[in-house]
Amino acid sequence: MKKIVPGMFVIAIMMAGINVAKAQQKIGHVDIQYVLTTLPEYKEVESQLKTLETQLLKQSQAKEQEFQEKYQEYLQTSQNMADVVRQDKEKELSQLQQSYQEFQQNAQTSLQQKSTELLNPLYKKIGDAIEQVAQENGYSHILNVGVAQLDIVIYGNDNFDVSNLVLKKLGIDPPTN
Repeated sequence: MKKIVPGMFVIAIMMAGINVAKAQQKIGHVDIQYVLTTLPEYKEVESQLKTLETQLLKQSQAKEQEFQEKYQEYLQTSQNMADVVRQDKEKELSQLQQSYQEFQQNAQTSLQQKSTELLNPLYKKIGDAIEQVAQENGYSHILNVGVAQLDIVIYGNDNFDVSNLVLKKLGIDPPTN
């Protein structure tokens, strides 16, 4: 019996320690995508990206059309061309096609870079607000939810969703559902 009492005492202390650790942990979650798309600045970013995308698409279509027109001309006249002229036209078509492909790759890279350039300040602003909300409300961790296939939280009680607190911290009235 004397050996059992100290063992139970140790178990009781361990359980109390676990309960204290649990009490110190307050975990919330935020839907960063929801917060981002609710920001008024996001509409401007979205507009700028759409404008750039439209410009790049028009340029890409113009390059493709130029290639298609020259290719069709080549197909119609190639049988009557001298070998030197035909080789020159084939070289020109090859260069046009290569230029078109390079433009598409560069356009995609340019769009991604512009997106990063415009969105990073918004993500920084959201991150700062999340940190403030966590500190002000005693959260030890804030996890991100709402990103398809990248969610860290499988289940989260809505009572611990701090998305609207973050929006309020950013000076935005959360939309009502």
